[in-house]
Amino acid sequence: MKDEATCRGCNRKLFGRNYCYGGDAYIPRPDGTPGPRAKINYYGGYVCSRSCDYKSSLKLEQSMPGHGYSQRSLSPNSPAAQRVEANWGERQ
Repeated sequence: MKDEATCRGCNRKLFGRNYCYGGDAYIPRPDGTPGPRAKINYYGGYVCSRSCDYKSSLKLEQSMPGHGYSQRSLSPNSPAAQRVEANWGERQ
């Protein structure tokens, strides 16, 4: 369904409506019931995990002028990297 919520990083189906319609989306549990609320990526859209959050931000930045596809990581001080940390907590 076109207005169904999906993860921006892996396209996993989520419970809820697409990000552009507003509201919340929830990550499905293994038993098929709604689980925790999906986080919102710095550039918009829902993400279901830290790796999807990071991957989707990096992919978008690679397409921006001044970055390029050779970019392999987010700058630790970039707003996108700071949002990943805020969403999922700092890595130990």
